[in-house]
Amino acid sequence: MTDDDTRTLNDERRRLMHELEVERNQLIRNIETCRIRDIDRPFVDRWSLKDIVGHVASWEAEFITALRDVRAGQHPAYAAFSAAQRDEWNEDHVERKRDLNFWSLLEQLRGGRTRFLEELEQFSDEDLLGDGSPSGAIVRQAIEHDREHWHRMAALLAGLENERKLRPRAG
Repeated sequence: MTDDDTRTLNDERRRLMHELEVERNQLIRNIETCRIRDIDRPFVDRWSLKDIVGHVASWEAEFITALRDVRAGQHPAYAAFSAAQRDEWNEDHVERKRDLNFWSLLEQLRGGRTRFLEELEQFSDEDLLGDGSPSGAIVRQAIEHDREHWHRMAALLAGLENERKLRPRAG
């Protein structure tokens, strides 16, 4: 690998990490913009703000597990989920966190991102950014997942009935 290739991969990694940070920061800003009453009452469809925060925190934990699986040479379990299995997983994990305190869930969300970034440090630029990289795919799914949820929240906060359409749902 040439120095130019190394610099290109390093630049691409920084761009990917920046995008990961931007999308999470926007999600957090939208969460913080919501009204207190949205914490426990239906906000997006039938999910409350607390449900959404718990859902995103659960997926963050799943993405961390997936990165560990990839490092161990295994295929991430969630990658084989059908749409029905993903919906069932979502409902199950939201229900598991429903009785938790909102502020605890928000801390789980923040702490999960810290652990996610620590896990990403274990991957070389080549492993993270190579063609067909499973770890790179996980990062892009995390980015899209945050983006999907903050867009939906932003649309509702702006009084719009439908949010801007995105690519297929990440989880």
